[in-house]
Amino acid sequence: MINFSKLIKKYFGSQLDFRVQLFNILAAAGTIVSFIAGVSGLFIGAGLSNFLLNMMTMALSALLFWYSFASGKYQLCYSISIICIFFGLFSFIFFSGGGYHSAMPLYFIFAVLFTIFMLEGRKMVIMTFLEVVYYSSLCVFAFFNPDTVNFLDTEKDFLIDIIIGIIAVSAVLGVTMALHLGKYNMRQNELEDARRQVEEYARMKNELFAGMSHEMRTPLAVMSAYAQFAVEQIKESSAAGKTGVNEQTIADLATISDEAKRLAVMVDGTLKVLMTVSGTNETGVRKSMPVNMGMLSSRLVRLMEPVALRKGIELSVEVKDDIPEIPGDADALTQLVWNILQNAITHSNGKKIVLHAQADGGGVKIIIYDDGNGIDPEILNHVFERGVSGSGGGSGLGLSICRDIARKHGGDVSIKSKSVNSAGQPDESEDFPGDTGVSVTVLLRGLGV
Repeated sequence: MINFSKLIKKYFGSQLDFRVQLFNILAAAGTIVSFIAGVSGLFIGAGLSNFLLNMMTMALSALLFWYSFASGKYQLCYSISIICIFFGLFSFIFFSGGGYHSAMPLYFIFAVLFTIFMLEGRKMVIMTFLEVVYYSSLCVFAFFNPDTVNFLDTEKDFLIDIIIGIIAVSAVLGVTMALHLGKYNMRQNELEDARRQVEEYARMKNELFAGMSHEMRTPLAVMSAYAQFAVEQIKESSAAGKTGVNEQTIADLATISDEAKRLAVMVDGTLKVLMTVSGTNETGVRKSMPVNMGMLSSRLVRLMEPVALRKGIELSVEVKDDIPEIPGDADALTQLVWNILQNAITHSNGKKIVLHAQADGGGVKIIIYDDGNGIDPEILNHVFERGVSGSGGGSGLGLSICRDIARKHGGDVSIKSKSVNSAGQPDESEDFPGDTGVSVTVLLRGLGV
């Protein structure tokens, strides 16, 4: 049993080039139309010669259909079709089948349009021009030499021939135009998809560079601050007549070295993302490993304590003993806690900042709160949006990045301000001590949780 759907897909499917599809339609249609025209010609008195010419056209169309698909030599088949069928056989059929008092002028238009579709550039222009001139010349010649034309006997025969020609040519050209428009629309949709992808890549690139500049500024700020501490300590030692450096200076220089290494790792990771996006999983973070958030938080508080003291802020940490390790990206989690602490030091205008860490089910809850003046209610509902920053200035990226990191680790970040929560209502949460200005709560479960 013939599977017509497979045959149609094989010879006319969208996987083929447009001109290949078009030629296959032309060859198949030429085979069918020639057979119909030849048989109908016998009934309307076109004669045996007209029938034989149509059968020759049918055979040549079928042969070209088979040969083009088997060999892939479509350009050769285009040329044979134009020369042998459009110029040769169409001329004989014109004179044997009624001349311009028949449907043949419709087939001439059919030939010109298919030549335009199949060829391109200068070759297309030359061939279509020659066809128009040649077909016009045939009509003029037939007018001045009527004895060369086998005219149809009656008006009825002429009517039947015209109707058959209109149906055949309209059907083939209709399918051709539908195919052409379908291909055009598909290309337009592909271009639109490509445009959207380019815009998305541009947006991702901008976010990547914005986030990268924000994240790299943090270790640079630490290095700068501790380098300044070290310089001041060396100057004080020199003024006191002492030589060498003390233990605090050594510790400060070690901190600078650690932050420089962290910055190098961050740059390396960013370059990998830019070049290959390798080394990242589907959540967009780097290598997953067990992370002790209690130890990480305590280390960051100790690291930032001198910076806070220079602003007159007391920075302390409260870590419970039962905090579990969670699977995560240690660098990203370091950046998360660092950003929140830095925001508190920069914006709180208070005298105290506390980091409290405890277990929460199988994860970790970290609360960072201060005794400052709180956040403007107009800003509070937008603090996690990119570009939103408080009165202390900044890029407005820190909390947005924090929330992204927390959500990739199965959690989230929420923020509450003095006397009101994020909905603008009085806050009575147990996570919100009475003299607190701002409280930031981080919940973490771990990657893949």
